[in-house]
Amino acid sequence: MRYFRPLVFAFVLLALGQGLVFAQGATSLYAGEVPVTDQSDGQRVEALKNALAQVVVKLTGDKGVLANEAVAKAVGEAERYVQQYQYRQEVVTENGAPAIRLSLIAQFDRGAVDRLVRERGLKVWATAARAPILTWIALDDGNGPRLVADANDAGARAMAQAGERRGVALAWPALADDAQNALATQSVWDGDVAGLSASASRYQTDSILIGQLRRVGDTWVARWTLAIGGVAQPSWESRDADLATALAVGADGAADRVGGRSAAVPEERRITSARVWISGLHSAQDYARMYEALGRNDLVREFVPEQARGDGLLVKMTLNLSLDRWISYLPPDGALRLVSAQPPVDGVEATLALNP
Repeated sequence: MRYFRPLVFAFVLLALGQGLVFAQGATSLYAGEVPVTDQSDGQRVEALKNALAQVVVKLTGDKGVLANEAVAKAVGEAERYVQQYQYRQEVVTENGAPAIRLSLIAQFDRGAVDRLVRERGLKVWATAARAPILTWIALDDGNGPRLVADANDAGARAMAQAGERRGVALAWPALADDAQNALATQSVWDGDVAGLSASASRYQTDSILIGQLRRVGDTWVARWTLAIGGVAQPSWESRDADLATALAVGADGAADRVGGRSAAVPEERRITSARVWISGLHSAQDYARMYEALGRNDLVREFVPEQARGDGLLVKMTLNLSLDRWISYLPPDGALRLVSAQPPVDGVEATLALNP
């Protein structure tokens, strides 16, 4: 098998990030990213194993799955499952000095990985059940608590990366002004589950993670509470001298607790094709949202626009399951909603609409 292996520099990725990206990123459910020291064959082989291990953990929501002997054997044969890989190089700051970090990003074949999981009787955390977790974090380094509400904050990035490794998306609250920030900070520090859960629906989720971290000597002591549907789950604590690590542990713990809630033995996938009509497309932004919704859906193998008319678009989709099952997995608060599963139009098997 020939692999795609360009070296992608960080500034190129940043430039691409300014535009619209419809393909799934490196952190899709079927991709893994692993640090490497060089591009040698030995490093590549080990990195592919670790990347496939990431994928299996993301799909199942269970870190312990790698202890399964049959799974470990399959992971050891990662090159059988890989579609392509590439290297990414970026400049990071370590101990206050710039450093080059190299990582391998591998994309694995969905069908082959699905068979790996299904044939070993593993439970899978369904895509439709992967709502984001609204994350409320307050830190006290001895000068009073402050809220972490900026996704670009170093700690927030560490949490997001930990979540991505587990197939969990984290959402960060958008606060209008300093007054709201102050009120939210106090609510987080008080552990106000009901008050903080009330805003979750704005982020299309029913799950929130509350983290209260305080500096004790040279250690960050964290108390974590996951609430689902306004109901708090049992809290847990963690300790670490490094703040980024302490925050990443929180994301990992949340993934442990939500991953198994909806896990089930997956139905066997069969590739099908269908034509659907999608309406409600009034602007370039609407088209972008529609493309993103389909492009990030792990049950959609491919989609091809065939005809545009008025505010609608005829799309041919290739799916990993039947159309009716795919429709049943559409999230109620997602970008697309069902209009008709039996439209009176020849050649159109369902009509959908883009939610405003």
